Amino acid sequence: MLLSVVLTVAPTEPTTAPAVLGRAVHAWALGRIATVDPALARRLHEGNGLRPLTASNLWGTGRAQDGRVSLDPEHPCWLRVTTLTEETSAAMERALPPPGETLTLGDARLVVREISTDVAQHPWAGRVRYTDLVQRHTLAAGATPRSVTLRFASPTLFRSQDRDLPLPLPDLVFGSYLRKWNSFSPLTLPEDALRYASECVALGRFRLHSRLVSFEQSDKGAHVGFTGEAHFRFLVGDAYWTRLMRLLAGYAFWCGTGYRTTAGLGQTQMVEGWGRGKGEEARRVGQ
Repeated sequence: MLLSVVLTVAPTEPTTAPAVLGRAVHAWALGRIATVDPALARRLHEGNGLRPLTASNLWGTGRAQDGRVSLDPEHPCWLRVTTLTEETSAAMERALPPPGETLTLGDARLVVREISTDVAQHPWAGRVRYTDLVQRHTLAAGATPRSVTLRFASPTLFRSQDRDLPLPLPDLVFGSYLRKWNSFSPLTLPEDALRYASECVALGRFRLHSRLVSFEQSDKGAHVGFTGEAHFRFLVGDAYWTRLMRLLAGYAFWCGTGYRTTAGLGQTQMVEGWGRGKGEEARRVGQ
């Protein structure tokens, strides 16, 4: 089971908090999992490989000033954690705090107002099984897909030779999804999907902005990423491979894109359509 949990939170009184809290959200999630499955929490913490868990920054806070954001009890904000395996999803769900409990992120104490695990409750929440994703994106009737659009909601980047690559190149984007899918799904996808993404998927229209994100004081630990939307065209209209690309794009909602998805980077949605007016919400189809 894939799980996306959204916690709506607010302080008890007006305060400020660090603008970048993705690592704190990740640490909080591991701490909660440790209360129900200490061995799993240790495995999730150790090593440098892919992790079956992502964490968001604190969203809905407004613009940062001097590295901090203002928090107000009258304006709740929210955070998100996703889990990519049956074991991790089950532990996360058992470990969720009840509404009214207080959690600490950085130096901010926040009260949990609401917990959402269904898209009907929050557009970034939900649950689904890998088999359901396969059914939805590869086995459903309909015309052969010719493109897909992704929205990168938080700074997104890739790393190569100790350098940031803040560009949504098709092989990097779809390759990151394929690696996580084959690491955590019970259903293995062919490695030739990466070859198709590299040779037969083209970056088309895009609306992107560069973003600097720093996990430390000053610019130490800083990375340059991108946010916005990118439209990918399938140059070879083979139904099997194009549907597989749509499957991986749908998986992005759960696994995130690129580097440091456990620390708030790479939060991604697959959306329907392109070029919608400012303020108009594109329909998410990633679940």
